[in-house]
Amino acid sequence: MIKILVLLLALQAVGGADKARPVAGDSGISSMAVMDRSDFRVLRDYAEPGATRRMHNHPDATWHVFTLVTGQLRLTIEGQNPIDVTQGQVLDLKGGVMHTFTNTGTVAATIVEVFGKAPPK
Repeated sequence: MIKILVLLLALQAVGGADKARPVAGDSGISSMAVMDRSDFRVLRDYAEPGATRRMHNHPDATWHVFTLVTGQLRLTIEGQNPIDVTQGQVLDLKGGVMHTFTNTGTVAATIVEVFGKAPPK
């Protein structure tokens, strides 16, 4: 069920940058919550050409799916070599892992991130 939801959200993810809010401290990066439920969260992020999202994590994430919808990025996951991500790639990151990315392309990048959350106690 969640995989189908992720696919549907990714398909509708192009556009909407006008509703995203700038990420404090990260010039050229903006983000918006598409959906936030008790069991998962979906973010749509935008990165202008040359913009870098500083090293960060999502501490409540039990799993993390990173989908590059448009553009190209260099993604660095803590403890690993940087990887070049191209349009359409979907990556499975460990929940809560530290990561950063830079838009290495000439157009704005659109990213959809889906995070699993631990069940409420």
